[in-house]
Amino acid sequence: MEKEFRVYTESPSSPGLMRLWLGPKPIILVYKPETIKVILESPTLITKPMEYNALRQWVGVGLLTSTGEAWHTRRKMLTPESAMGINLGAQKGFSQEYCEAVRRMSEMIFMRIRAPWLWPKSLWYLSGYGSEFDENLKIAQSVTKRVIIERKQERERIRNDDSSSESSKESIKEIWEEENLGIKAKHKRSAFLDLLLDMQEENKLTDTMILNEVDTFMFEGHDTVSSSMGYTVYMISQKPEIQEKIYEELKGIMETSDAEITHEDVGRMKYLEQCIKETMRMFPTVPLIARVIEEDTVVGDFILPKGVTALVAPFAVHRDRRFFDNPDNFDPEHFSSENYPFNFILGQKFATMEQKLILGRFFRRYKVTAALHELENRGLPELILKPAKGFPVRIERRPE
Repeated sequence: MEKEFRVYTESPSSPGLMRLWLGPKPIILVYKPETIKVILESPTLITKPMEYNALRQWVGVGLLTSTGEAWHTRRKMLTPESAMGINLGAQKGFSQEYCEAVRRMSEMIFMRIRAPWLWPKSLWYLSGYGSEFDENLKIAQSVTKRVIIERKQERERIRNDDSSSESSKESIKEIWEEENLGIKAKHKRSAFLDLLLDMQEENKLTDTMILNEVDTFMFEGHDTVSSSMGYTVYMISQKPEIQEKIYEELKGIMETSDAEITHEDVGRMKYLEQCIKETMRMFPTVPLIARVIEEDTVVGDFILPKGVTALVAPFAVHRDRRFFDNPDNFDPEHFSSENYPFNFILGQKFATMEQKLILGRFFRRYKVTAALHELENRGLPELILKPAKGFPVRIERRPE
């Protein structure tokens, strides 16, 4: 089926649109840049379909699920690049519970989207899935509520410390940021959570709105980044020559595998960044983006009628042979300095820095070899793209 789909979508005569049916519901698959552009650049085609309702029980009406004026307002407010601004202690049991709860809720949400008989709330709970979802939601939101409370308390402590001058208060803030972000930053920026709390003090956001946005960004930042890093390790494990080039770059930046990584060091990891971006090209963490067509819309020689759902397919456009030589081959040179026609997305700089920081440390210290070829481990298009058989690699410690 995939082979036939690729043959059709890669045909020069293909219009960049494909009509599908989900039961009685018409779906338009949009998979070429010229057709995708019409959908994603439209200031009005931003309404999410009813399938997104399955997410609202978890993240409420945040940036991911909001629409119309609410989406535009949130998008403008949350544009600055930033870290969350709190230390979750990722290796501790509490955060492990959070990760497991997120994983299970993601599975259940995607399952519910694919099973219309589970859409009614009564059947969702009669099946037992509803109660299981609620238990996992309780775990996940206990973490996000703790994050918000702890940051509020920290802000109050710094603000009310009468013995501190303004300069010493700033020093406290910088020490806290350094400890929680894990690198020494040359230029300090407001943490994402601080940005939300600042807006609350200006009466722009309520407690519920903050909870929704923190839930949204913790979900999106957790699952998407972990999937991207997993795929990066997996693909590099199958390319020894690329792995050695990364290692040589990192040896020139980090004298030892335990060396402190500075903000400037992260910026020098150019080839590693190319590998990360090439991984995201081949395996976009969000496989489909859905929009409701709220008015008749002309796309090329066709009219998309009001009421249909458009599914944008990043996977297809990322492997368009008109733009990428050998698109099915992992080649970091696709993202050399002369090939950068891409647009800004919220959080991209921080997500890239986060991956470079973790993967830079990893590849400086370890060598990986593939235990299963990529072609034998197809991706599963769930809420977040994941391989059917995980990321099977062998890890070997490098000598210093």
